[in-house]
Amino acid sequence: MLLEILFLLIFCITAISDIKHRRIPNYFVIIMFTIGIINLVADNFPLTNIIGIVFPAIVLLAFSKRHHIGFGDIKLTIAIGLYYGYMSACVILICAMLAGSFCSFLLKRKKQLEIKSMPLAPFIFAFCLLASGIKNIQI
Repeated sequence: MLLEILFLLIFCITAISDIKHRRIPNYFVIIMFTIGIINLVADNFPLTNIIGIVFPAIVLLAFSKRHHIGFGDIKLTIAIGLYYGYMSACVILICAMLAGSFCSFLLKRKKQLEIKSMPLAPFIFAFCLLASGIKNIQI
């Protein structure tokens, strides 16, 4: 639980950096990746998390050229895949991309702006928060 709070706290700072500067600093991603490795060792190396290092990043890389997704988002996705596992990371990523696209569409429509790019990290962070909340609900 403490690792998850630390992971989400660093991720929150990363999302804010992406909003303000349109950049994801490498040291935040390295810290998140380190927390993911600690979590991996603590959970006895689950295969879903090991696959999560590669699979979600490949999915995002496929969108990167055409949809202007930055390499910082791809590095962030590697850390998320390591921490959450490939299935959860893919769901988080797809939901974040859909939410980001919808938000961009609404901004273009309402404010008549030409939006060339939208920071993706805040949307990924929101869905990671949601995934962590759902995971920790005990009925």
